[in-house]
Amino acid sequence: MSGLGEHSLTTLELALEWQSPESRHLERYLARRVNLWRDVFPPGFKEALLGKSAGDTVEKAYQPGEAVPDHDPKLIHAVPRSRFQRRTVGGRIIEPARGRFYPRGMLGDMLGVYPQDSRPGRIIELDESSMVVDLNHPLAGRPLTLRATVKDTADKVTETGGRLTCWLEEIADSGPGMQCRGGGRPTSFDLQDGLHRRDETEDSRFYASPRIIGHVDAQAGEFLKETYADALSTLSAKAKVLDLMSSVQSHLPEHLDLHVTGLGLNLEEMETNPRLAERVVHDLNATPKLPFPDKSFDAVACSLSIEYLTTPQAVIAECARVLRPGGALMVGVSNRWFPTKAVRIWMDLHEFERVGLVLEYFQTVPTLTDLRTVSIRNWWRPEDDPHIDQTLTSDPVYVVMGTVQG
Repeated sequence: MSGLGEHSLTTLELALEWQSPESRHLERYLARRVNLWRDVFPPGFKEALLGKSAGDTVEKAYQPGEAVPDHDPKLIHAVPRSRFQRRTVGGRIIEPARGRFYPRGMLGDMLGVYPQDSRPGRIIELDESSMVVDLNHPLAGRPLTLRATVKDTADKVTETGGRLTCWLEEIADSGPGMQCRGGGRPTSFDLQDGLHRRDETEDSRFYASPRIIGHVDAQAGEFLKETYADALSTLSAKAKVLDLMSSVQSHLPEHLDLHVTGLGLNLEEMETNPRLAERVVHDLNATPKLPFPDKSFDAVACSLSIEYLTTPQAVIAECARVLRPGGALMVGVSNRWFPTKAVRIWMDLHEFERVGLVLEYFQTVPTLTDLRTVSIRNWWRPEDDPHIDQTLTSDPVYVVMGTVQG
């Protein structure tokens, strides 16, 4: 076929870019089996796609209110705190907190809100007797840029029945915007009780037996490498990188000539990791101070393990200390972990709020600047993955990055 038409099916890689006062954000999402005749796009976007072929890219910028609903003051409500519908997750009672998002059905009896309503609403003010909730879309009031890259095209054979998909809702209504602060104020994450764990025994005992397995599927691992490669692209040859809380995989790009030091809890796991030039056994929860001099590394990468830290702010500050000016700090997150060893707050949070929690850690360190977040979702899981019978979708990938001031 010559190009996309009204009766084409296609796969699109969507990329939504936006900015909050504290950070830049990129949301990547694979739109599968897009039906150009039936499906819905923001104004002018489908028209821009028509005629495009595999490999082509379309990009359009949207002002507030053009792609998602604009901010509406009528969607801000003051309600009694007693209306908050507490729920129990993993044996932990979910309490209201200022700046946090909750399913609307938990926020009380308001016009247009029903108990099963799972759309996000945010508590923006809270005291002992009342709370103010904001039911606006998490991206309301923000300029957005949407980009689509055509991955493949096909002609439809028939058009009988089927579903209609609004693709911006697919990418934007399931979390983007929830990782940023509300009104410029830090979110009230429970960093006192929430940093406890169900299993408080020494980590050295829990990790004494090696686990020679990866913690995300191969596709997710490749996306981590790709995202890290972008942050590391300006480093010189033989740049020194610290792989924090290291294990069998570093998720660092192979094509870059890096000198990688692994710091982890199990030497046998790290010895199976071919990316490591040096291996250091160190328990960060027992001793948060990193055993390295100031300005020792050009980059620090912490992949899929920050949820196990009981003193995360101290460790992030240590990462900044051992980085040279201009060095990059990269923290990767997914949705798989050891439940008994993850801090309790982690299990209370929406996936995008977990990104916001890590972003809050970064913002406690004044020398970390140029903050960025990346999310990558809805790709296909590799066919040979052992979990393919449970889900066809690859593990999501979230990355928070920052640069140490020069």
